[in-house]
Amino acid sequence: MELNRKNVRTILLIIVFTVVLFTVVQNLGALFGFIVDVWDVFSSVTAGLAIAFVLNVPLRIFETRSLYFMREHRSPLVRRAQRPVAIVCSLVVTLGVIIILLLVILPRLVETVGAVIAQMPDYVNGLIDWADRVLAPFDFALSDYLGGLDWDKVFGDIGASLSQRTDGMQSINGIFSITGEVAGTAANVGTAIVSAVINIVFSVIIAVYVLAQKERIGRFVRRCIDAFLPRRFARAIEELGVRASETFSNFISGQLTDSSILGVLCFIGMTVFRFPHADVISVVIGVTSLVPLVGAFVGIVIGALLILTTEPIKALLFVVFMLVLQQVEGNLIYPKVVGKAVGMPGVLVLCAVLVGGNVAGILGGLCAVPLCALCYSLLREAVERRLGSRVGPRSG
Repeated sequence: MELNRKNVRTILLIIVFTVVLFTVVQNLGALFGFIVDVWDVFSSVTAGLAIAFVLNVPLRIFETRSLYFMREHRSPLVRRAQRPVAIVCSLVVTLGVIIILLLVILPRLVETVGAVIAQMPDYVNGLIDWADRVLAPFDFALSDYLGGLDWDKVFGDIGASLSQRTDGMQSINGIFSITGEVAGTAANVGTAIVSAVINIVFSVIIAVYVLAQKERIGRFVRRCIDAFLPRRFARAIEELGVRASETFSNFISGQLTDSSILGVLCFIGMTVFRFPHADVISVVIGVTSLVPLVGAFVGIVIGALLILTTEPIKALLFVVFMLVLQQVEGNLIYPKVVGKAVGMPGVLVLCAVLVGGNVAGILGGLCAVPLCALCYSLLREAVERRLGSRVGPRSG
């Protein structure tokens, strides 16, 4: 049987695809290096787009709720000022949260860790004595190996270093002294810090520009898609982009809401059960829980270590309390809050986090839920369209 032109074209496409795939697999290292080089070149632009995407969540809240009266105002000047005011408010809120974490919570955390370290020598010496008593029938003494160490000096040096850092955080002069110390001891580290600060500044500038002109940028992108792609594919890409943007934005807001709920519940529970360092540990739990799968457990470990040296029994009770709270949050609150935000059943949210974490670790857990929500919405729409096309002729 002779091959027609369509079959020949299909075979050629399969051969080309196979050759390209084989070449990519054989040169994964070079391909990865090329991607890293491209990422380094466009890192500031990419970071700016990511910052704009995150800031767009509070921006929409300010525009649609807090500053909605400006859109309906009689004065054109007030209506035009709505977007700049909303951008400034979003930046102030975001930077305010970051500054509170860095200048209020972080020194408090360092102070707490310093107090724990100050009690560590007695704790370690007591632990060594207890181990000697347990291992005495075996003619083994742990103090023979660790007893010669001056634990007071070891932990004293660590506490002094943390104390210096805490004092530096409480004044601008201290911050500059720390920066000067780092730059003096390692010039390359100083250069890296300056470069990182410059990249952050330019990324924020790009983000502000994108937020200020997002409608104009969106129209330009749509015109480019309409100009170079067939109408059918252009419409499909536009719909997919809009849906992906809404899904990822809702996921970010849902994740922030869930972490805030977990932090508040942790603070209430620790206050009720009179666990020490409730404020610091609750903030650590809330911040670390932004990372799916492992984030909350990292916070539990940090909190348990902070409580362990002062009240070991309460440290164990804290772990039990947090494991119970984590089960309630992970199986009830997180699927409900995030699932409602992205428009997906809670069981699919839980499955997406587990599968994404197993496939690609923390990054997979972060991206799995919005990607799964996007696929779920597309599948649901396709199913409804298919069923509607079948019901239509029968009803007619």
